[in-house]
Amino acid sequence: MTLREIEEVLRRSGVPDARFDALQLAASFTGHSTAYLMAARDEELSGIGLEAAVRRRAAREPLQYILGWWAFMGGTYEVSPDCLIPRADTETLVEEALRLVKPGDRIADLCTGSGCIAVSVAERADCTVTAVELFPKTAAVASRNAERHGVLSRVSVIVGDVRQDVFGKNDTFDLILSNPPYVTADEMTGLEPELSFEPRAALTDGGDGLSILRSIIEIYPAHLAPGGTMLLEHGSEQGAAVRDLAEKQGLSAETIRDTAGRERCTRIRR
Repeated sequence: MTLREIEEVLRRSGVPDARFDALQLAASFTGHSTAYLMAARDEELSGIGLEAAVRRRAAREPLQYILGWWAFMGGTYEVSPDCLIPRADTETLVEEALRLVKPGDRIADLCTGSGCIAVSVAERADCTVTAVELFPKTAAVASRNAERHGVLSRVSVIVGDVRQDVFGKNDTFDLILSNPPYVTADEMTGLEPELSFEPRAALTDGGDGLSILRSIIEIYPAHLAPGGTMLLEHGSEQGAAVRDLAEKQGLSAETIRDTAGRERCTRIRR
């Protein structure tokens, strides 16, 4: 196949950015640079697995799963169907965490998934992170990403259900971070086909999108050290609901907007 042919196959299949995805697949499976490929759009390409990869993308399997990695906060992370694909939206939470973190801080990352939040913070700050994940296979991905980025000694990944208290009575943290499942059941029905390949439990609680956020807000403030902060990512229409949940627990809450001006995460303090 040529690059032009790959792009056309993807375009006919409804892939939103067919040119970008065609370039990424061709570069990954042939070893050529994207600059070379752009200059040789009609050159016949050969690479083990290239045609199968194009078929997978044409079936709307996410590009990230086909490549086996994706970029987040300037680094690359292993991704698989066992974990949610890292998204730029979550960088708002990480950037706020980095603004708040101090040397020696203890951090918890609830619903860690690929570990991109925990690893990104640990890479850039002198801190330790306890990352909690419900599914063992997903936790293994997070551990490999911590090792890949050289922070496995400071990132501990544990398996646990954050809807119940996963910590000991005396465990306290200066920052508690989370990007939990928050897509509503109604929203799931209208999402793009690629979302059907991602683990449903990492996207939605199957209801109003607030149940896990509610559990975190009810349970984990007790594990905040004096002066500690909780940062929770949520949907762009959920800021008011999250603030209300926090205020009902006697907590102060302030919602942070992303670079597009959308409500993206809420900062909660006792």
